[in-house]
Amino acid sequence: MARKSPQPKATSFEVLECVQQNCPSCGKPMWNEYNNLRHVRTLKGVVQLLLKIRRCQNRSCERYRIKYRPEQEGSWALPQQEFGLDVIALVGALRYSEHRSVPQIHQQLRDRGIEVSERSVIYLLERYDELVALWLSDHSRLKAIAKKGGYQNP
Repeated sequence: MARKSPQPKATSFEVLECVQQNCPSCGKPMWNEYNNLRHVRTLKGVVQLLLKIRRCQNRSCERYRIKYRPEQEGSWALPQQEFGLDVIALVGALRYSEHRSVPQIHQQLRDRGIEVSERSVIYLLERYDELVALWLSDHSRLKAIAKKGGYQNP
């Protein structure tokens, strides 16, 4: 179904650069090939992200011309989603901690200034359920990856 209202304007702007400047395969510098704009709706407003996409230019590399997106992008929102992880967490908390219905969650989000349809609230609940299910089913693997990366559990 088509959008009935225009997408809200961005209230803030962030530039996300790749932390990894060199190709993970060959170690040569990756070029900033192009930029992408992405809008993410968060609890603090709509954020416009400028993503600096890099690619390896070494023709003999196995990752030649494969795009490398900024690592921080995943801390803002899930791929191909317009709502931030903080909104997904709030929706899950309202549903499962406060036992709110979809219309009540929809109204609370609108009261906070987040333009969202009831159908989108249902989709956000589904994303929340998927994230919880992933965490529960693969918790030991995620802990092993975090430990290998040098991250400690607080």
